[in-house]
Amino acid sequence: MLNFECLMNSMQMAHTLKRIEGMFLLLLIITISSCGPNQLWTFDHDIQLDDVSPNGITIINDQIWIADTDNNRLVQIDSHGAIQDEVVEVDRPMHISQHSGKPLLSEYGSDLIRVLNKGVLDTVHITAVPDGPASVDIYGDRIAVADFYNHRVIYEIDGVEHHIGKKGDADGEFHYPTDVQFFEDQIFVADAYNHRVQVFNLQGEHLKTIAADSGMNAATGIFVNEQYVVVADFENDRVLTYSHEGDQLDIMAEGFHRPTDVLLHNDKLYVLNFKGKFISVFN
Repeated sequence: MLNFECLMNSMQMAHTLKRIEGMFLLLLIITISSCGPNQLWTFDHDIQLDDVSPNGITIINDQIWIADTDNNRLVQIDSHGAIQDEVVEVDRPMHISQHSGKPLLSEYGSDLIRVLNKGVLDTVHITAVPDGPASVDIYGDRIAVADFYNHRVIYEIDGVEHHIGKKGDADGEFHYPTDVQFFEDQIFVADAYNHRVQVFNLQGEHLKTIAADSGMNAATGIFVNEQYVVVADFENDRVLTYSHEGDQLDIMAEGFHRPTDVLLHNDKLYVLNFKGKFISVFN
């Protein structure tokens, strides 16, 4: 006959082992979760904007400049969203960057590239004439323009004109490119309605495609630094982060309202929300 005390000890030991097994399983789930996406960025705060439809962002000497597309102006805001300065009569500014410490912008409505110099908008002369420039970047003696309606990138070096791409969905072809950025000896392009990012060398040769299988719907804005390629997924209200090799590192899919542009500055990620009229800030 089974000893009752022995039975109770066996049951207690089994219960303890079950608890240990459960705790181990929970720890394993937490560990696995921490290794997956959605862990790279931590939400910090939103910056609410007053009647500003943000389409492009750059930060110069901690001054935040925003392209206010619907109101045809360039505004400088403080960290709380209050407007500190504005430049009016800008014809539908799109993405903006900077050159020599000055805001650099593409005027979608006028087909011009402009730079703000001591409160005055000077025209940056390029050989080709874009049709709806959506973005511009300058790096040394190179300039690249996302030529939206011509489905190409205008690339000039030392004043010599080159074109990258044509309308299509093959490698090296575009369907409404919306953003362009140099990174060292490469050119990154947000190929909006092909829902991907394409990368080229300085000879215009296609090197690789990023995010083609991520289910994006309109890749409208990108930002590239030494570690990351960050992409605004406009129609899906998402922001995705990749390595330079194209590995998906993070997906954020909550709290956005039609994100148009992204910027990394001082270890913070800024996301412009065009429809919601606010900026999401992450650490």
